[in-house]
Amino acid sequence: MLWVSVSVVSLLLAGFVVFSSAVTATDCHFITRLGDETPKCVTAVPTATTLPIIAANTTNVPLTHIAIPPIAGKTGSFDILDIDQQAHLLYVADRTDTGVDIFDIATPTAKYLRTIDVGAGANGLTVAKNVNKLFVANNNSEIAIIDINASSSTYDTVLAKLNTGGKKRADEMDFDPKEKKLYVANSDDEFVTVIDGVNNTIIKRITGLGDALEQPRYNPGDGMMYMTGSGGNVVFRFDPTKDALVATLDVGVPCNPNGLAINPTTNLALLGCGNKTTQQTVIFDLAAGKTVATFDQAGAGDSAIYDAKANRYFFAASGYYRGGQLAIFSGSSPVNFITNVTTTPSSHAVAYDETNRIVYLPDVPAAAGLVSFPVPA
Repeated sequence: MLWVSVSVVSLLLAGFVVFSSAVTATDCHFITRLGDETPKCVTAVPTATTLPIIAANTTNVPLTHIAIPPIAGKTGSFDILDIDQQAHLLYVADRTDTGVDIFDIATPTAKYLRTIDVGAGANGLTVAKNVNKLFVANNNSEIAIIDINASSSTYDTVLAKLNTGGKKRADEMDFDPKEKKLYVANSDDEFVTVIDGVNNTIIKRITGLGDALEQPRYNPGDGMMYMTGSGGNVVFRFDPTKDALVATLDVGVPCNPNGLAINPTTNLALLGCGNKTTQQTVIFDLAAGKTVATFDQAGAGDSAIYDAKANRYFFAASGYYRGGQLAIFSGSSPVNFITNVTTTPSSHAVAYDETNRIVYLPDVPAAAGLVSFPVPA
């Protein structure tokens, strides 16, 4: 059996700085051997940071590495993760194997099941449970549509591919379960593609939105679809009943939002700011259209999610100047910072398993897999 580990050489090649300081028990990096579900502890190599971690803001939690057998020994490149909470399945957009990796997460130890090839590097993906489909956005501007109905004869196969007409990648997305429409950010082509989730057809293209379009996110609280515009430092509001842009909301503080997570009960959104100069996290009131709070405990990150069962916001602040962090905030109003968990500079996407209270993120490229940990109590 081979051990899946991060060597000093591979870390150096990936741009990491290796320190000579002694490694303590809290530096343990748990590695899972292929074919053996029992995590093993190996010494971790610290990564270079601009400033030291603030102990009061950080909870020490060991990270478990989860291997992806088809890409063992390769350099990993991953984007969005999403979970079918009912089926206990984790889906991972994997550019390295041009597919979607699927894991069984019925237990706290994730088990790799299979990979569905979508023909190009995968970026955004989302589970649309009420139409039993998984939508995947690819580097070639296509949307792959996968059947996730376990009783169907076409289960886990690609039902259709739709070309959005962009010259560059189709990226992040979200699904409106009421109107049964998918909103896709063609991030570098400056438009949004609207897709009929029932008939697998393109309904409309909404253009002229500017560059660096990031995370669409449906808000069941007001029935609107929102999307972050990192380039313009704005939040867009769309009406899915009309497929029209109805407002462009200025964030008002340095943020350049990437991630977007919404608590529909409070209509408060956490913006995962990407700004590397002013590193912060923003709480944005969607009804008022303005920033209501900022936090400096995390910033320079990407993906953000809200989970109603946990009543928590999770922000993958992978580029934070105190080292990559998974920042956890309360879902209540007012929103409060709870803690950071130190992750890696590549842990830019996040998913949360409600059953086992486990967080999943990408590992460093040299490890070609995921990391997971239980949410601190």
